[in-house]
Amino acid sequence: MRHTALALRRPIGTVVVFLALGVVGLIGSQLLPLEEFPDIEFPGIFIQVPYPGATPEEVERLITRPVEEALATLSGVERMQSNTTDGQAQIFLQFGWDQEVSAKGIEARAKVDAIRGELPDDVRRILIFTGSLGDQPILVLRISSEGRDLANAYDMLDRVLKRRLERIKGVSRVTLEGVDPREVRILLDANRLIAHDIEVRELRAILLRSNFAVSAGQITDAGQRFSVRPQGEFSNLDAIRSVPINASGLRLDDVADISLHTPERNYGRHLDQKYAIGVSVFKTTGANMVAVADRVMDEVASISDSPQMQGINIFTLDNKADGVRSSLRDLLNSGLLGGLLALIVLYAFLRHVATTLIVILAVPFSLLISLAVMYFTGLSLNILSMMGLMLGVGMLVDNAVVVTESIYRYRQLNPQQPYKATIDGVREVGVAVIAGTATSIIVFVPIMFGTKTDITVFLTHVAITISVAMLASLVIAQTLVPMLAARVSSPPAPSQSSLMQRLTDIYVGWLRWTLRRPWWTALGVLFLFVSGIGIIVLSQIFPGTFVKFETFPQSSQRRLFMPYHVEGQHSLEQVERAVDRIEKFLYDNQEDLDIEAVYSYFEPGRAESTLLLTDHDVATRPTEEIIDYIEENLPEIIIGQPSFSFEQQGNTEGFSIQLSGDSTEQLVDLGREAVRILETVPGLEGVRTDAGNGELEVQVSVDRERASQFGLTAAEIGSSVAIAMRGDNLREFRHSEGEIDVRLAFRADDRQTLEDLASLPLADDLTLGRVASFHVTRG
Repeated sequence: MRHTALALRRPIGTVVVFLALGVVGLIGSQLLPLEEFPDIEFPGIFIQVPYPGATPEEVERLITRPVEEALATLSGVERMQSNTTDGQAQIFLQFGWDQEVSAKGIEARAKVDAIRGELPDDVRRILIFTGSLGDQPILVLRISSEGRDLANAYDMLDRVLKRRLERIKGVSRVTLEGVDPREVRILLDANRLIAHDIEVRELRAILLRSNFAVSAGQITDAGQRFSVRPQGEFSNLDAIRSVPINASGLRLDDVADISLHTPERNYGRHLDQKYAIGVSVFKTTGANMVAVADRVMDEVASISDSPQMQGINIFTLDNKADGVRSSLRDLLNSGLLGGLLALIVLYAFLRHVATTLIVILAVPFSLLISLAVMYFTGLSLNILSMMGLMLGVGMLVDNAVVVTESIYRYRQLNPQQPYKATIDGVREVGVAVIAGTATSIIVFVPIMFGTKTDITVFLTHVAITISVAMLASLVIAQTLVPMLAARVSSPPAPSQSSLMQRLTDIYVGWLRWTLRRPWWTALGVLFLFVSGIGIIVLSQIFPGTFVKFETFPQSSQRRLFMPYHVEGQHSLEQVERAVDRIEKFLYDNQEDLDIEAVYSYFEPGRAESTLLLTDHDVATRPTEEIIDYIEENLPEIIIGQPSFSFEQQGNTEGFSIQLSGDSTEQLVDLGREAVRILETVPGLEGVRTDAGNGELEVQVSVDRERASQFGLTAAEIGSSVAIAMRGDNLREFRHSEGEIDVRLAFRADDRQTLEDLASLPLADDLTLGRVASFHVTRG
């Protein structure tokens, strides 16, 4: 034990070293970034392809399947899952934890770019990104107003709120949701197009040619070099209105209404029964979540007091910093309480103040050394790493207790030579202490260095912190503790009537009994072992009866999520009216249901309300009772039946079934049949399928032979229909506010009915109804 002897010979140096480590740990604890969870990059890639205006079936056929076939050739893919909705395809690729996700993202981009020609021409963006816990917003705000129309407030919110928040140190980006920058709308009048024999596709081509900017090379004049750039970009709305569209001098504003307007809204948000705008704040990598969130909230308070924000309410829907601060505070309090109890227990057994203080010193120094290691290795102080530190509090004194007890026993045998007795005491138990620490740490080695799984990736942070703390306690037990123990008087031997002696006598009696009856002892241990295995087996056969198995514990936060399970296809206005009715019921019973606020999100095919309840300390009703009352008394709505998931009701006795296959239509039919069968099973309730009834669609069947007589192809006709009905984005318009989108489409009044569709002008005196037939089907 050379390190023990060195610590005894150099007491001042030993104290200075550990004090220095403690100071470094204190400084590191202040510099460590505070986070909810470590910034773990998941081994997955998300591909999102927007295709506005298209039906799910169309998106699946034209986008999802070609992209899936291209991505299927990527190596290392463990699972591919796609989700096709109105106007959008989402594809998720999952890889093993041993794969380099960034490199896979580059490969995926190359695969998708290779098939870009197979995708529709009007697919403009393909988003490919990876995901990590650090990509989640740290702050989610909702903005509402009683008397101001926020739907057209993008410019004001961008200037007053968004830009100011993005200038805060540690903020990477801020997003506004539910309000969009204005766009130039070119709304065509179908009747005027027909009257002037204007074709939609040709008009689009004219607009594209009229708004351009190209580099035409350079010229030399009088010894100077000049760049030549023909300028054809629109400078104002009048320039767009005056674009000539035929040889007779007809202008664009003769057949269209041109204006600067807010884009059409296809989703909505409510907060406290008023239209709401969402604000999400993201932090930079490595920034302290709590510090950044506090700076943002201070700036939000300042913004709220500005004159531009008068009459506007800013509500904090989710502040992760509060959860981090509360969780870390609870863990710290638990650790302090555990350390205090350990101190009391140690003193109760040792009955010596100096010895107790020497032993308990292992706890703070071990924790401070662990914090220093965490700082220099780039780890963060989060719930998992803090949990590892707190779990190790009780184990950190074990080595010090064993070493101290051995030292004092040798000092009683050799009171004249305390230094030699100290070294002998440490040497006797040195191997045992090292072996005990190693066996405790070796449990975490498979977690830290074994095959990575979804669970071990998180537990690695627990394993690292507790392993470092235990190694630090081992070093302290063999250096600092012996140095201090050699310089204080040894505790007196316990009297025959002391608690320690009585406990020793009881233990010796039990030990003698077990040694005299080895078979009974073995049978007792075997019985306990079999009982434990039996409980685990029964828990698997009868889930929830004995032990509940969960990946993560359920949250105790008083927040309920109520999806509406929308059935069929409904307009945004219909869905909003249904949401209004549910919100009215909730606010009519606000006090009885402990409701603090209700936030709702809705779109034509989906709706969900989030109920923010009062805190536990002021609650008047348990959450389960609130859920039961709401589900029993909710008013009926035409779009579906809102309900809560079984997880929120504290019930783990639920399951889901996922059907896979090549045909969406067959899967929808099988899903409905599965629901019908499961509803007949006794004990099952709330059986439903996520597959809707399919939306009604108009299929346009082009008569190719007749279309060819007019010099048109089916693809050209389809393009004209898409421009008129769905609209088309043209080249951006440079304005004083920046680059503004330009959108070409028919007026809303000209794209409402089948008659409007049939009257779509295609060429000179030719409408769609003359070369196509229409069939209404359910997609």
